[in-house]
Amino acid sequence: MSSILVEDISVFDLGFSWAKGKRNNKVFVQPSIAGESQPLFENNIKPNDFFYEDTMFVGDLALRQSEIKYFTLNKQKTEAMTSEVILKTGLGYLNGSKKFNLITGLPILFYFKQISEMEDMITRLADSDPYEIKKGRGNPNKVKLNIDKYKVVPQGYGIAMNHLLNSSGKIQNKSDAKKKILVVDLGFYTLNLLGLDGLEIMKESTSLFLGVERAYKLLRRYLQDLVGTAPAIYELDKHVLRGTYEGHNIQHLVTRAFKALAMQIQNEIEGLNINFDMYMIGGGAARYIFEYLRLNNKSLYGQLDQIEGNEKVGVRLWGSNMLLRA
Repeated sequence: MSSILVEDISVFDLGFSWAKGKRNNKVFVQPSIAGESQPLFENNIKPNDFFYEDTMFVGDLALRQSEIKYFTLNKQKTEAMTSEVILKTGLGYLNGSKKFNLITGLPILFYFKQISEMEDMITRLADSDPYEIKKGRGNPNKVKLNIDKYKVVPQGYGIAMNHLLNSSGKIQNKSDAKKKILVVDLGFYTLNLLGLDGLEIMKESTSLFLGVERAYKLLRRYLQDLVGTAPAIYELDKHVLRGTYEGHNIQHLVTRAFKALAMQIQNEIEGLNINFDMYMIGGGAARYIFEYLRLNNKSLYGQLDQIEGNEKVGVRLWGSNMLLRA
């Protein structure tokens, strides 16, 4: 079994709200939305818009231009109707038809129950017929996914590994690697609480249905009271980022909703009854809860830390000095 370079590793995180992928220096970040295609004025096509075949808009393009949108909170990701389209689009953009090794993840709670289904889906992707994707106003590209090896990891693990490993997949923070660490990975639908004790995943690690969705449900209620209307839950991201909705400043409502979520998360962490040496708070919306978590030695990690850490896991598994063991 031959070793590979980091350039041959592709990482993909199919989140309920955002899909994020990376191969070397090429990155794919799009909302986890697909939508029916329709005629477009050329001026409405942005450079980072994605098309799947002639039938589907993907990500931000679907949000802006599709009359019929597909967004799911189906906890069985392999059964979600959007999963295959988003995976094919993202992996096709990152890898084309070149051979690659894939690292992806599942929420801790679903990991053992869904890993076989996830592996089956990866196999289906590898065996799928060629298809076309297009980015921006460029020409369509025909893609035949060429997946060699793959690894499914629990979500939250990549956040810790991005801190603990260097780009060669070796431990760079040896003192921290010996500590008891809790990764608080805030996703859209789930909250992953992944404990590491000397790099070993703790049995208390779990996922809760306590993600950004909870804060967004509160926020929609606040907006209904303030404005009399509220956007669909999958359209809230842009208003939260802007801090406005229908001409109203909503920053105080965003703060209120995420502070309530942070209090619930605090209770869950305290309910573990474990003293951790470090707390790693990660996820695209982690910054909205970070200051409200009363935790010692906490640090904040962003939207891409998970995939960058998982890339390092891939290097550690398949790099030149470490071959994957069957």
